[in-house]
Amino acid sequence: MKTHSFDQTLLEAIRANDPAALDTVYRTYRTPCLRFLLGRVIRRNHPNRETVAVELFTESLIVLVNNIRSGRLRELTARIDTYLNAVGRNLYLKLERRGREIYRDPSELPEPLVSPEREVRPEEVRQELYRWLGKLGPSCRQLIVHFYFLELDWNTIADLLGYKNAASAKTNKSKCMSRLRKLYAETVPK
Repeated sequence: MKTHSFDQTLLEAIRANDPAALDTVYRTYRTPCLRFLLGRVIRRNHPNRETVAVELFTESLIVLVNNIRSGRLRELTARIDTYLNAVGRNLYLKLERRGREIYRDPSELPEPLVSPEREVRPEEVRQELYRWLGKLGPSCRQLIVHFYFLELDWNTIADLLGYKNAASAKTNKSKCMSRLRKLYAETVPK
């Protein structure tokens, strides 16, 4: 198991936008976290257990990165895998309370933009992302760019883009992301 100082070093590297740190976190903690989710969290009779576990791990990783970059997570009080496990568990419990799954069937999962078997070049991913964003209208594109790329808070986004309040901006962002997923699903060959 990795030491706390190793994890703290990773946290600092993620805060500094080091892509190698995120890759290290993914490779180091993916298997143990999936094992934890499948062994202790997700019901054994849950349909699509493996798919849900991967989705929960991915969402946990996104939460970790967002919390580090937003400043909500400045210093670790536990190991990164413990943090990811706790976030994954909470996401699963939230999912269970709602009484629905993230994806009902594995065929509903969108194909990845890049194949995990080949080396991913950031410039290729960026160009592919810009191509997909270009298919959205300007208001959706601006909203997604302000939130994900410029990392502005919801009140600032609402003011800049003319939304009534932060909640309206969040709702529209969700709708825009749904449109983006739908566009992607319609154009990706099955």
